[in-house]
Amino acid sequence: MKIENKSINALLIMIIMILASFLSVAQTDPAKTVWIAAGVATTDITPDHPVALTGYGDRSGVFDSVVQRLKAKALFIGKNAETSVVIITMDLIGFPASLADDLVLRLAKKTGLRRDQIALTATHTHCGPETGPLVNISGRTLQGKQLYDVKNYRDVLENKLEQLVLDAMNNREPCLLQWGKGTANFSKNRRVLENGKWVGFGTSNGPVEHDLPVLQVSNEKGEVKGILLNYACHGTTLTPKHNFIHGDWMGQAQQLLEERFPGAVAMVAVGCGADSNPDPRGELINVEQHGKAIADEVQRLIQSKKLVAIRSLPSRSFEKLKLEYEQIPTKETLLGESTNNDVTGLLARNYLELLARGEKIPVDYDYPIQVWNFGNDLTMVFLGGEVVVDYVKRLKQDLGADKLWVNAYSNDVSCYIASKKLYQEGGYEVDGSMAYYNKPSRFKEDTEEAIVKSIKKQVLQTQRTVKK
Repeated sequence: MKIENKSINALLIMIIMILASFLSVAQTDPAKTVWIAAGVATTDITPDHPVALTGYGDRSGVFDSVVQRLKAKALFIGKNAETSVVIITMDLIGFPASLADDLVLRLAKKTGLRRDQIALTATHTHCGPETGPLVNISGRTLQGKQLYDVKNYRDVLENKLEQLVLDAMNNREPCLLQWGKGTANFSKNRRVLENGKWVGFGTSNGPVEHDLPVLQVSNEKGEVKGILLNYACHGTTLTPKHNFIHGDWMGQAQQLLEERFPGAVAMVAVGCGADSNPDPRGELINVEQHGKAIADEVQRLIQSKKLVAIRSLPSRSFEKLKLEYEQIPTKETLLGESTNNDVTGLLARNYLELLARGEKIPVDYDYPIQVWNFGNDLTMVFLGGEVVVDYVKRLKQDLGADKLWVNAYSNDVSCYIASKKLYQEGGYEVDGSMAYYNKPSRFKEDTEEAIVKSIKKQVLQTQRTVKK
């Protein structure tokens, strides 16, 4: 029997249409979707009393006004204490390990969560209140009422963070978690070199990280409930002349996204951008420009419908790695430097007071490293301190770039974490900044290798188990 080509073509078209219809249904079939319990919450952490404004050394004291309010936000993922995780973001320059440790203990009593299940991050705005890490930033030790005000703010903050996590936990509902990567390009390397040595700040052609990973949380109604994003750039669009409270580009991006997705909580976790500044910078209009660039790209990603689903709760790991300082000053050295009228003099006087109390100058620092592995879908790394861009470049090379998300300013904002390459170049991130963080010297040059080794070990550990 002879079949006409026209009939064959019609039959093929019908088969293709049936298959396409079946595939379309299969892709959108709710039964095929992995629903994971998740909840979000937000709280205002703007100081309600005068507190020293941190971020730059040439500020005189407390803030003049509040131009944008500061927020802390939480994303709680999972339905039981054994497998859940929570990430907290704060519109702050940073926080000490003691705050994170205290909060973890409080949450353990209330929720049963352990240390590896809780991640705290700071947006690193330079227009926020002091919380403890940059104790020497102003070149003088906070005393009396100023010190009391900082402590009072810390106490109030801890109470708010505890309730924030409980609120996010109580707000859980079945959700679809999806993630993907976009790009933004206003981050520029700020380290200016001459003959391979650091000479100052500016805009250079050094390495930068322009990836913009985004995690979307949406409920069964299709409503966007949470947006977590990451970009590797300092919160320094605003400068010392801006003596007011503001979230910088990070706060602006969150505000715009929450306006565009009503009912959603937008969160920013900053990546390895410690040696990168926004460009341009210096005016509020630049904050609006950069915040809009982030919000536009996040909105494009969400509306593209091309985000990849996360199908499991994360396996987790947490370690405090001992990083050794290169040199510990002697008492004679401290006495000689104690009369200096700069931060080195303040550091020397601080350590002399420490020795007078019978205590010792620390020889190492407990550096927090945390890994969450969402099966084969996503590996999220949390690194303490101000981490330079070389780390994310190295980790992408060693672990693969497609499913890697690296957060810095996490669990303890202690000091800068320089790479081996920067040790050869010297400069602020390696040496000059350490006194502001009350650290005795730079770390030893094997720091990068030790950190990368710990991350790789934890990634392998977390790949063994996938939480359902």
